[in-house]
Amino acid sequence: MSDSTLPALVKAGPGQEWTSVTDVAVRPPSELEAQIKVEACGLCGSDVHAWRGDDGYGWVKTPVVLGHELVGEVVAVGPGADSSWIGRRVVPIAIDGCQSCPTCATGLSQICPDRQVLGLSFDGGGAVYVSVPVNRLVEVDADAPALRMTLTEPMSVAARAVRHLGELPTGARVAVSGPGPIGMFTAWLLARGGVDVVLTGTERDELTRLPAARSLGITAVRGDLGELATPVDAWIEASGSSAGLAQAVESVTPGGSVVVVALFAREPLIPINSLVRGEINLRGSYGSLREDYIAAAQALALAPGFEDIVSTAFPLAQAIEALEATAAGEVVKAVLIP
Repeated sequence: MSDSTLPALVKAGPGQEWTSVTDVAVRPPSELEAQIKVEACGLCGSDVHAWRGDDGYGWVKTPVVLGHELVGEVVAVGPGADSSWIGRRVVPIAIDGCQSCPTCATGLSQICPDRQVLGLSFDGGGAVYVSVPVNRLVEVDADAPALRMTLTEPMSVAARAVRHLGELPTGARVAVSGPGPIGMFTAWLLARGGVDVVLTGTERDELTRLPAARSLGITAVRGDLGELATPVDAWIEASGSSAGLAQAVESVTPGGSVVVVALFAREPLIPINSLVRGEINLRGSYGSLREDYIAAAQALALAPGFEDIVSTAFPLAQAIEALEATAAGEVVKAVLIP
């Protein structure tokens, strides 16, 4: 290792064995880019899928530095970039589009056909330094702990899912299935907004995730034991389980809404007749936009101690152990510290 090479979490090939912490060249910022000194970088399910080479992740460009849930300080900018970014604490928008197609013109750049994903399409934040386009930067609180602000990206995904529910009637009851980070953060945002929300999990969640949710003040129950009282007015499906989605459609009141924020390993079976007869509104929610990042960062800045409940820090050198813990559900959120 030298001043020009520093350790990073690199996926160098298709299989799990191709991922390691290795020294890489530090790339200076190119035109319209900012270089970020990484304070912390969270790992998520997408990182696990990419690390293992799961189906649907064959498009990941290797070699690539993994990690898109990062926070850090801008220390340099490339040609054409606004130098006022230097010294500011930021998180980068993880998924962004080409900004020139009809989809991007509607404002939905995160679903652009040519979208690029930080840490999968190009080098991410599982490193000491990372360079990203300045148009992806979102400024965040300068004083909140790094372990908390690195949660901005997943919290933004939760914020977008909640936004899809629209204005809920007084006394509305909402269920969220799946107590992983997105489901937990979704339930927390709803509860924080005064909504009567219940988070459901299964036996495998009793060790870590359901207790963490309860520590955040969320009502959390075992859905597989029938502990959820139905019907509910709306449902956010964050488990990626076919059974969870079916239960959602069957459990919302007529005219209710089901927002699906999870991705599924296999195409789920949907009780379509119940959906039609109940005029259930079924909607997908993918990624997040700048306004969701801003809402997420503001919520986290006002949540002292949140990180103590959901985050587990790992030195960057132990990134493989962090991926293993994430895959096994042993932690709510593993965070790498360079």
